Amino acid sequence: MKGCYTGMGTDKRSLVNVKNLKKYFQMPRGTILGENVYLQAVDDVSFHIDEGETLGLVGESGCGKTTCGRTMVRLYEPTSGHMYFEGQDIFKLSSKEMIPVKQKMQMIFQDPYSSLNPRMTVSDIIGEPLEVHSLITNRRERMERIYELLNLVGLTREHANRYPHEFSGGQCQRIGIARALAVDPKFIICDEPISALDVSIQAQVVNLLEELQEQFKLTYLFIAHDLAMVKHISVRIAVMYLGKVVELADKLDLYDNPLHPYTQALLSAIPIPDPDVERQRQRIILEGEVPTPINPPRGCRFKTRCKYVKPECAEEPPLKDVGGGHMVACHLI
Repeated sequence: MKGCYTGMGTDKRSLVNVKNLKKYFQMPRGTILGENVYLQAVDDVSFHIDEGETLGLVGESGCGKTTCGRTMVRLYEPTSGHMYFEGQDIFKLSSKEMIPVKQKMQMIFQDPYSSLNPRMTVSDIIGEPLEVHSLITNRRERMERIYELLNLVGLTREHANRYPHEFSGGQCQRIGIARALAVDPKFIICDEPISALDVSIQAQVVNLLEELQEQFKLTYLFIAHDLAMVKHISVRIAVMYLGKVVELADKLDLYDNPLHPYTQALLSAIPIPDPDVERQRQRIILEGEVPTPINPPRGCRFKTRCKYVKPECAEEPPLKDVGGGHMVACHLI
């Protein structure tokens, strides 16, 4: 891709390059010795996503996954860092300059109910981005496009005049997907799009996302805490802990050979349907609580819960390539 940023671990096919991304939130009325207090939600995160690829982003609740995704599309303004999309650093663009870029980057949100305006019909919800980006010229063209999008996500034209409260969670998420597709994006951030849905519906939504990706050559960042589902849909997986990416690798490499102690603990919690194998497995139980991102540990942030901690862990480990694109931030490796 012409002009594409060629930072760590990237190549010419990369559509998205995140470099040293930080997002800190200033705490209200919070000072220590006269200095402002910040919650370090995302702290120096870097990764790339190739065109047509799905990168999974996993970790415990509160590790910064959603904040990372929202900052990438500038729903939150970054504290520092770079976000290269099609070779352009979009963090340097003004709000006006971001409008055509936002057409190419969309987001599917976790809660399908709260992400849809309850006072708008489905037709208005899906039609709004068409009008914002001037993609239609008349009402007939608008309705034809809305009907087309509803059909793509498994709904019918009869649903167009209904309100969100008249739908199930799975149907509402399909409406959210249709809204994201309305502007013909290249890149979609899926922020835990199935976590609020019934288990019986989750596979349907994931299959729909995969079909749409193949049909429209979409690129995904798939944020989730369901490690089994992430393995199913992703090509590569990044593991976050307390605002940091601690491991990133091809999904098979990550699941077969997890190197970071935190990744090993996460994967040990995935149930295996074979009862004989499940009985022989030894689950890794992490001790202690996750430290607060307001005052994270110095050095390795996982050291307070790691049974392998050693003096070197007082220094922050760099995210390094240990071979084959397998990145890990750990002094043990």
